[in-house]
Amino acid sequence: MIRKNKSVVSIGSSDCSTTGELRVSNLSASYGDKTVLSDVSFSLQQGDFICLCGPNGAGKSTLLSTMAGVAEAGLKASGQVVWFRYDALETMVVEYVAKRRVSKPPRLELAKLIAYLQQNEYSEWNFLVRDYVLQGRYAHSNGGHYAAEDCEVVDEVLGELGLSDFSQRYIHELSGGEFQKVRLARALAQTPHFLLLDEPAANLDYVYEPHLMKLLRDTAHKKNLGVLAAVHDINLAARFADKILLLPPASSTSAAPDTSNNSETYGSNKKSVLFGTPSDIMNTDNLKYTFGVDFECKEIKSFQSLQ
Repeated sequence: MIRKNKSVVSIGSSDCSTTGELRVSNLSASYGDKTVLSDVSFSLQQGDFICLCGPNGAGKSTLLSTMAGVAEAGLKASGQVVWFRYDALETMVVEYVAKRRVSKPPRLELAKLIAYLQQNEYSEWNFLVRDYVLQGRYAHSNGGHYAAEDCEVVDEVLGELGLSDFSQRYIHELSGGEFQKVRLARALAQTPHFLLLDEPAANLDYVYEPHLMKLLRDTAHKKNLGVLAAVHDINLAARFADKILLLPPASSTSAAPDTSNNSETYGSNKKSVLFGTPSDIMNTDNLKYTFGVDFECKEIKSFQSLQ
């Protein structure tokens, strides 16, 4: 369910002066008898680009969808996702109750706060790219009647992602990587305060992957947008992220590494997640604890596209 205090807040503006954070508190989730998340707690601040890393099956997709309030049917969850504004006392709470099906909050209201890009999506309708991206403005529109401001936002986002020349093409004509960029454009067109991305670099070639990561980091900083992206490539994460969230499987029985010096460990069992800056969090002990295999840090020559 979703709760707000008595003050009504406009959360759809992209005004950078509105600053706050999403606080995930004691979030647990399971499908039947399988525990996916166990007592996860951390904060996503506006202006931060955070990469979420972990092995397959660790619950990265479940964490993102649950934070977005669109968790799948059959998921049993408990915990809270709370939006705090620093300049006011207003809060928005997405609350999950254990052993009950997740109740969905008002979608239009939540869409002005959080944009969520799930891992896989296919549209049966063959929209023009510009019309598809314009759908990201629905929560700001008058029941689907778009104003000039909505069109301006879409054109700006298409330009930022290098998609202006694609605006009059149909989405079924696009490659997987091109469609992925169009999906990202639709999410950015929501002008949210927080952007949750499940494998945004999927289907992208090696040239565009670092370009996208830099774009996400720069967008987070320039637009005061809190970005949390699930990323498979830990080297890309270490290179571009402000902070990294390492998510080991909930079923892990390994002893948690000593985090007393730099990185932070969240969770009542002290091994739910590891959270910190790349320099603090990315070491062989933390990676072995998260992925269950040994890692070696090597100095290698790095090649980067100049485009």
